[in-house]
Amino acid sequence: MDLPGASNNLPTDDKRALGQWLRAVKVPTGFSSNIKSLVSMKDLTLTSFNAHDCHIMLTVFLPIVIRAIGPEYVKMVITRLSYYFNWITQKVIDEAELPGMKQFIAETICQLEMCFPPSYFDIMPHLMMHMVDQIQDLGPVYLHQMWTYERFMSTLNRYVHNRAYPEGSMIEAYTTEEAINCCTKYIRDGNAIGLPVHPHEGRTSGMGCTGRKDRTDVEEEMLQEAHHNALNQLVVMDKWVEKHVEELWSGRDGRTEAWVQRQHKINFTTWIKHQGIPRYGESDESRLAYGPSSQITSWQGYDINGYRFHTKEKDKKSAAQNCGVRYEGIDEATGDTKAYFGQIEQIWELDYGGELQIPIFQCQWVKPKAVVVDEYGLTTVELGSVGYKDDQWVLANRVAQVAYYPKPRDSKKHVVVSGKQRIVGADGVQSPEEYNNYAEFSLFTDHPHKIKQVESRVNKTKMKPWCCPDGEKRTVLASKPK
Repeated sequence: MDLPGASNNLPTDDKRALGQWLRAVKVPTGFSSNIKSLVSMKDLTLTSFNAHDCHIMLTVFLPIVIRAIGPEYVKMVITRLSYYFNWITQKVIDEAELPGMKQFIAETICQLEMCFPPSYFDIMPHLMMHMVDQIQDLGPVYLHQMWTYERFMSTLNRYVHNRAYPEGSMIEAYTTEEAINCCTKYIRDGNAIGLPVHPHEGRTSGMGCTGRKDRTDVEEEMLQEAHHNALNQLVVMDKWVEKHVEELWSGRDGRTEAWVQRQHKINFTTWIKHQGIPRYGESDESRLAYGPSSQITSWQGYDINGYRFHTKEKDKKSAAQNCGVRYEGIDEATGDTKAYFGQIEQIWELDYGGELQIPIFQCQWVKPKAVVVDEYGLTTVELGSVGYKDDQWVLANRVAQVAYYPKPRDSKKHVVVSGKQRIVGADGVQSPEEYNNYAEFSLFTDHPHKIKQVESRVNKTKMKPWCCPDGEKRTVLASKPK
């Protein structure tokens, strides 16, 4: 009798595809460990990862890399599991969604039992059923995770110098540190012991970090284009932008909106100089109206808003991926907020005199038609489909960081993953939501509805969840009758 391959036992080709995809992963600075170092292509296993690496793998990378395997049912179930853990780790959870999510994880565990052997289901998978009840009683998971205590235990372990008396070593070092911290409160400009300086302290408003170059060879047309975009995106110049557009609309004489926008782009930087703004005034408005210096400062790396950004060229030589950006703008056709995705080509600082330097990014934007939410709810983009070539510049403080990861079995498309913003505690920032100019970006979009469509499609194929068509088959010989 021939037994088909089990769906939980992946063929070597699928394991190798998973390993090769993970070996190519480049994460943004501060996002997680270097995933490449965790993958052993010799044994086709993952090694030496910590609790945070497991969290990142389960909530971010697993629903993407699982597309590289063959069994459709396993892909669907693992993606459901990743969505569940992604959902429970959100900072804001709607209480009305809790009953539906409890039913969702119950269905997911039943589907897992159809794919994996009984030995897999010990107490740990069963605990997933109780996480929703725990959120109901204690609030979002991040408020009662164990990472804080695990890090503190690591700190206490470093206090041990006499292994014969570990508790005494911990108490002595802890009380000494408490006493010194108390003394530093009475010392001017004193820093607390044991607390490193925040990596973005003094950098939230923008500071270059690598590849500085002072340039005077910039084309005047490109400089004016960057200047025009800066004026149109700064709040302090909104009234002048609105006034110029209103004048163009009143004198358009039946011409189209496209003509108004074109004339605004061509004439605004010249028009504003004749509006009676003092040429040598001390206000930002005066300095902005008469344009930047012809000498600009370019960077290959720039820290702002708790992110580290690199140019696309710099990323090719780096072990991290920091060139991806997301910008939220207003769709002129519908008036709704819309996300635009791109990659940084150049980083400039425009010098308007005094202490007014404005960082601005030149980006290669993806066409709206190339941004699609796939069947599992992941946002994908085609980076090769470039648009908005006449509107490439954006203020550095208006964008959020994203990373792009190639979709397995479809190299033209990339899945969009939000970067990690490290801003809380830097320069007195307490709430990223109040500080940011953009909304939070989620990995999944309308996943519960979309996964139902995937389930319906998979069920129509009459595929057995416990079977892997491409897996290793075994032949069992029946015993001969006595």
